[in-house]
Amino acid sequence: MKTINITTTQIIRSLFLVLIMVFTFQSCEQDLELQPEDARLVGDAAFEDASSYKAFLGKLYGGFSLSGQIGPAGLPDLAGLDEGFSNYLRLYWKMQELTTDEAVVGWNDGTIKDLHGQVWTSGNEFIRTMYSRIFYQIAQTNEFLRQTTDEKLTSRSVDAETKSDVASYRAEARFLRALSYWHALDLFGNVPFVTENDAVGAFLPEQISRADLYTYIENELLAVESTIVGARQNEYGRADQAAVWTLLAKLYLNSEVYTESANYDKVVEYTNKIINAGYTISGSNTYEHLFLADNDMNGGQSEFIFTVPCDGLNTQSYGAVSFIIHASLGGSMDPASAGINGGWGGLRTTSALVNKFPDFITPPSFDADAENMTLVKSVEDNNATLGNNMTQWGLVGSSTANGWDGPDMEMYELATNEFALYAELTAGEFKFRFNEDWGQNYGDDGADGSLESGGANIAVAEAGQYYVTLNLNTFEYTISKANLSDWGLVGSSTANGWDGPDMEMYETDTDVYELYANLTAGDIKFRFNEDWGQNYGGSGGNLVAGGDNISIAEDAGYHITMNLNDNSYTINKVELSADSRAMFYTDGQSLEIEDISPFSQGYAITKFKNLDSMGNPGSDTEGNFVDTDFPMFRLSDVYLMYAEAVLRGGGGSLGDAVNYINTLRERAYSSTVGNISGGDVDLDFILDERARELYWEAHRRTDLIRFGQFSDQGIWPWKGNVPQGKTTEAYRDLMPIPSSDLGVNTNLKQNEGYN
Repeated sequence: MKTINITTTQIIRSLFLVLIMVFTFQSCEQDLELQPEDARLVGDAAFEDASSYKAFLGKLYGGFSLSGQIGPAGLPDLAGLDEGFSNYLRLYWKMQELTTDEAVVGWNDGTIKDLHGQVWTSGNEFIRTMYSRIFYQIAQTNEFLRQTTDEKLTSRSVDAETKSDVASYRAEARFLRALSYWHALDLFGNVPFVTENDAVGAFLPEQISRADLYTYIENELLAVESTIVGARQNEYGRADQAAVWTLLAKLYLNSEVYTESANYDKVVEYTNKIINAGYTISGSNTYEHLFLADNDMNGGQSEFIFTVPCDGLNTQSYGAVSFIIHASLGGSMDPASAGINGGWGGLRTTSALVNKFPDFITPPSFDADAENMTLVKSVEDNNATLGNNMTQWGLVGSSTANGWDGPDMEMYELATNEFALYAELTAGEFKFRFNEDWGQNYGDDGADGSLESGGANIAVAEAGQYYVTLNLNTFEYTISKANLSDWGLVGSSTANGWDGPDMEMYETDTDVYELYANLTAGDIKFRFNEDWGQNYGGSGGNLVAGGDNISIAEDAGYHITMNLNDNSYTINKVELSADSRAMFYTDGQSLEIEDISPFSQGYAITKFKNLDSMGNPGSDTEGNFVDTDFPMFRLSDVYLMYAEAVLRGGGGSLGDAVNYINTLRERAYSSTVGNISGGDVDLDFILDERARELYWEAHRRTDLIRFGQFSDQGIWPWKGNVPQGKTTEAYRDLMPIPSSDLGVNTNLKQNEGYN
């Protein structure tokens, strides 16, 4: 069980939550019959105990994960609704994920399938309830701010220490209200607008334009930026300065959508503040740790900026992460593998997300040649072994760095009329010539290693580092891959069997040889110059001259070493690295979806679990409610926001952006095999990488809209309510104002395209 420092369970039933005011301005009560569920006290009576201020703040935080006053059901915030149905985070997750390529749901609850199909109307109950929950949250925050002014506190004879605490609480409350207003801005655009400066009572609030709401949110965040607790200085689960910076960065990142004006330079500014605030991508933890039941303490929290805490005993609800985990489990999946008592068989994903993980669709194969290049010393280090007697003999040709026009690649003289050079060559041709003058040059007419004056060009089959020798005593030359030795592998496990030719090993140190190789089950030995006169077998890592064959257990890629200094060897299977973020369950599941309803169609996702990092289930022994916190803002998102802003012209450094992305990919692959370079990074890559890193974390709808891929451009399975997917109307980038509110508040105008 985790400790949550501010919990709704602390709130006494008499605490005034201003529900009457909520419904007078949002008007949904006529359709939903929403009303306060108990006789709550109002005004000063609710604040006789100084601890009530922190308890009220706890209710504001709890509003994202909870749906009522006493647990999963029984005293809901909003009457007339199923309590689990009305949970803030559950609704917001549906808006952000079910409407995109990342999630589908098989249930037939009301109009829920209309979300993925993008065929919703202004009467959609899920959209309506999201709208209601946002403004319920805002109304509570407004009342908290009314009840905590200096005048109110002085009238209640509140002591100086409590006043100081409350001033900090107010900054947090303003951030939470800005967060909910941002959700309203992003989802609905032009909405009713009420603050603590509006009187409590029945009135019809005015509608604020999307651009003006953007400015209001920005100003609120800038106002509390310097007064809220410093970055990483608040209690876990509470907002601080970095949370403010992150919301500002998100606001600025999407400002072209909201206001038609770009602010990418401000995205760079604020993401840099967060990056420099001390958050880290934990190298000792896997990606999976971020979504486990102990993610508040297992190391994953080092990158968390703002979370929605969940506790299986103290914050029980059928929403938040309990919803995500239960709803995503079904079919042949074992509930114990997720730390719960059973699945609800609803949520899966589409092939559009799965296909963003190419090494999940086609597992990576071992590239022995590429790995062997890591065994080759640098040209500079290799040439340093040849001495310092540079000569006028050199290499010239299309394989060389400077082509046929030179200047030539100068060779070292090892002995009289004997020359050598290590060189990076490309596929092509070369010749030897003296003093960069064609009056004295050599080629090879017979491609047999012998030289002829003015002879034919010498072919280089493939790019790589080569060791090239020229002997003018015998008029012969050699060209071989750098650092290759005369020692090699031979045997039934090798490509050429016991008859050879052998697989040549690289000399990486004096009498130390290495090789990466794809081997089959069978036997091998080491031998010199493909001659059985000098060979080694052995067992247990010990070499024996002429000894027994060495067994290879299975077909795989291997790293083999041979050390003649101590007569030892090693044979280690190479574990191939794939993107560990691809958390898909495929047993009994089809990749493509012909019918959304059956859980077996579409891969399931196993990203969130109610197990800790040791494999133990969460604190609720019955397995109903989970301990896994929801990471609303985390450093990985900030890294990708920075990279996107750089690409969109906001300044910053592409090199830094690449390094940040590679930090995430190195965690994903547990190696550098997935690393990218600056040439790989464009906006299409960023959108896909955000999907790979952040899927099911309630970012996708906003991302797709920003990239112009949500409605009238992007296509994925079952978008538009057809199996193959189709584009939809551009106006669906905004959700409709619920018809129930339009019917009461004559100040409201519907978003374009909706009735």
